[in-house]
Amino acid sequence: MSHGPEQHIEHAEHAVHASHDVFDKQVTISIAIIAAVLAAITMLGHRAHNETLQLQGEALHERSDASNHHIEASDQWNFYQAQNIRSHQYKQLLGLLEVIVAKDGESAAAKQQLLREQWKKQVDKYEENLPKIMAEAKSEKAIAKKHEEASQKKLEESHAVHERSMRFDLGELGLQLGVVLSSLAILTKMRSFWCAGLLGALAGLLVALTGVCGWFLDGGHH
Repeated sequence: MSHGPEQHIEHAEHAVHASHDVFDKQVTISIAIIAAVLAAITMLGHRAHNETLQLQGEALHERSDASNHHIEASDQWNFYQAQNIRSHQYKQLLGLLEVIVAKDGESAAAKQQLLREQWKKQVDKYEENLPKIMAEAKSEKAIAKKHEEASQKKLEESHAVHERSMRFDLGELGLQLGVVLSSLAILTKMRSFWCAGLLGALAGLLVALTGVCGWFLDGGHH
């Protein structure tokens, strides 16, 4: 099982107190410094991974809301079409009624007028409701589009944060390599292992710093 940064620091401190060799002390102090930096990078990496998952969850939520509003918009458009068809039917009936010749004098004329009034009321009702139904459908569609745009934005943010987390992971790997190689330097008394460890740690730090720079460029929000 791999040791965490805190354990590296603890081991380094014990080694400093236990060692009387100057080289060992120098290497051990460098290990402690690398382990401290490693702890900070590990914390940033964990935070970036958590933010990636959070943003992906928010994107899915926005996408779900968009789907619901698309369904509502579709229902409103279907309702609008049905109401529009009925409105046209009543308009056709009114037009037909105008050309019907009354055969029974005043009685037929009275019935014709009654039908005309009833159908005219229906036409007026549809003429009043149709714009409202269309407006509701357009509103639902606009809301759905906003949720889709928000979902896409969250996904783009999650990709950016994930890229940053990968940089932290690579940086963490370089720093861990630095700890391991420096530890080997103490065991073997070979300065080459120490130099290699310092170079690995420096490379890891530089990679991690690109992730930190990306965090500041994004305004420090994610």
